[in-house]
Amino acid sequence: MKLKALLSLIPLSIALFSNNALALTQEQELENLQAFSKLYGYVKYFHPSDEASSIDWDKFAIYGAKKVKNAENNKELKKILEELFLPIAPTSQIYFSNEKPNDFKSYLKEDKNLKVVAWQHQGVGFGSPDSIYSSIRINRDNFMAKKDGFGVTSQTIDAKNLQGKEFKFKAFVKMDVKGSNNQGQLWLRVDRESKKSGFFDNMDDRPIKSNKWGEYEISGKIDNDAKSISFGAFLIGIGKLKLDDVQLLIKENNAWVPFNIANSGFELNSKDDLPASWNIGKEDEHIFKTISDDFHTGKKSLLIQNKEKIFNGTLFKKYPNVGEVINKKINNELSCQVPLSLYTDEKTTIGKNNKFSFSTFSNDLDSFDITNLNAKNEDFRLGDTIIAWNVFQHFYPYFDVVKVDWNQELINTFKNALKDKNNDDFLLTLKTLVEKLQDGHGWVYFYDYQQEQPLLFPFFVTWAENQVVVTNSQKDNLKKGDVILSVDGKKSEDILIDSEKLISGSKQWKRFNSLRQFSLGEKNKKSKIEIKRDNEIFFIELERSLPLYTKNIEFERKSLEKLDNNIYYVNLDVAKINELDEKIEELSNAKGIIFDLRGYPKGNHDIITHLIDKHVMSAIWNVPQIIYPDHENISGFSTEGRWDVKPKSPKFKGKIVFLTDGRAISYAESFMGIIENYKLAEIIGETTAGANGNINPFTLPGNFNISWTGMKVLKHDKSQHHLIGIKPTIPLKRTIKGIKEGKDELFDKAIELINLNQN
Repeated sequence: MKLKALLSLIPLSIALFSNNALALTQEQELENLQAFSKLYGYVKYFHPSDEASSIDWDKFAIYGAKKVKNAENNKELKKILEELFLPIAPTSQIYFSNEKPNDFKSYLKEDKNLKVVAWQHQGVGFGSPDSIYSSIRINRDNFMAKKDGFGVTSQTIDAKNLQGKEFKFKAFVKMDVKGSNNQGQLWLRVDRESKKSGFFDNMDDRPIKSNKWGEYEISGKIDNDAKSISFGAFLIGIGKLKLDDVQLLIKENNAWVPFNIANSGFELNSKDDLPASWNIGKEDEHIFKTISDDFHTGKKSLLIQNKEKIFNGTLFKKYPNVGEVINKKINNELSCQVPLSLYTDEKTTIGKNNKFSFSTFSNDLDSFDITNLNAKNEDFRLGDTIIAWNVFQHFYPYFDVVKVDWNQELINTFKNALKDKNNDDFLLTLKTLVEKLQDGHGWVYFYDYQQEQPLLFPFFVTWAENQVVVTNSQKDNLKKGDVILSVDGKKSEDILIDSEKLISGSKQWKRFNSLRQFSLGEKNKKSKIEIKRDNEIFFIELERSLPLYTKNIEFERKSLEKLDNNIYYVNLDVAKINELDEKIEELSNAKGIIFDLRGYPKGNHDIITHLIDKHVMSAIWNVPQIIYPDHENISGFSTEGRWDVKPKSPKFKGKIVFLTDGRAISYAESFMGIIENYKLAEIIGETTAGANGNINPFTLPGNFNISWTGMKVLKHDKSQHHLIGIKPTIPLKRTIKGIKEGKDELFDKAIELINLNQN
């Protein structure tokens, strides 16, 4: 019996051992990815070698993740990291943390004739000179796209004989681009007789980056009332696009028949090497010409190339001295030493490593093709995670007030990314990461033009008295003031809470957006909705039928209107500047004015000029000036761009009241911050979103677009604005009774306040 009992334990022991081994393997995998991620950020953003600045860092993130993830231990990992990084950062070191690295200064030879190359980041730049954010290497030509526009070519054909038919639009494309937001795309748009949106696809979800000729395709069905079809290609950002052998195939009797496209191979010119029969974009922003030195077939192809702006200087005074290095732990056993500044001669930055060839590495990286990869691929997801995490690790300006273990979030995101299977899964993983920033500008977008967009229920809701309450309905069996208790058996508040787990920002911003998303769902799917009306509880069934971006117009008011008793109402969310200018004299003599800022104003903060006697400033806008990683030793802040608002005649004489709530974000808060600080009006309603400052969006491989706040905005007294927002002088929340009666309670309170002031 004892032997039998002992034997019965053996399978369990083996199972326990196997599970433990599996856990250790996953732990090592995460250690590997963490080490690569940290070293990736240090070298990409802070090591100034010419080699590091010449590679495609997006591709390198995916390439490196693939290389390191399966290292069995840190000794093997160290070897792989050296093979990856020493070709591009040859004066760097990777060492075990219990050892001492070599002194970098021993590599240096003083020479007063040599110049210094180092990184400066004002925020962080992604290539646009029109942005307030920039990243440059001093004493180097820094190339930036002339503008954010597209270099586009197109043709338009009559579609009346093609209505209702299936098509394939094909072309051969070759790219010469590197880095984020630089890519090529084909596009095709169907314009309809009804003027409604027709078929459209611009390959946003599958951009072209390959440096080899490849055939790309858009396919679909031409709308039944199609009037015309426009198609072509475009370049985004910095680089070159080459286009050849354009085809449009139409399905006729189960066979694909070519449609005649004029000058489809770009063999014919009109003048000055411009392609005959093709429309082109602005020649002051892009170069368009047929070329004969690189083509797919025939003798020519079309080249689209951006015109570049070259910046050679400094963004601010400080930069790292030659000899400055960082020594950082990159996982539990390994550390790195990375120089932050290098000397350069007339040709290149000084410091090479004979053991690790840059040319061999560069060839290997160039041959690593990610053209057909997407979020279904594990390495692709890991690479995207590494890119995104590092942007925030070094440049997100609010980690001083947002308490989050960002290193742990890297591990958590890797764990999720390793489990994900497709774009939808990975989109949720990225949203979960960005949510941790608590940034109202923090959004992750992924557009899939082949996927049907979700719809909304034919009603809108708000949060009142701790319940989800209908404010507007297109259905007779659902009325204003009805409380939504549940949808398909799930409590309404739980629906909001689940939604808020993927929304970044303050509590008030999360709640506003979760209410906006409350009824999102699939088309043609009926849902069972539990309703409370007074003391009665009942159920109704509804399908979602409203387009995604349908606006809730709860109160029918003009954007600017005169009310009773010489009181004016101005909806700053929709009122245009010319409307205000036309009524400026009337407004100046009004008994009172209600400015509605429960939304986003249409660029009309000029209205403040009529509320003041002396010039006023907007809140403090701080763009960090960064030369060291991990938010250490910020060099300073650029405070340019603040509004300097001077008074204008006539000044408004009446009582001024602003209405606002958690929907007011960013530009609206710059507006409201002036009102708050200079006490220019009463503020009725709820606290604004608490997220201000210019966004600094970037795009990950696979076309996951991430938006976030790139600057730190403080209130006028230098206190925190982020997550706090602008508080009302007269707090007021909506009630179920008021909603049921169709009242705008904030508006009514403003009328009362103005009339009381008159008395």
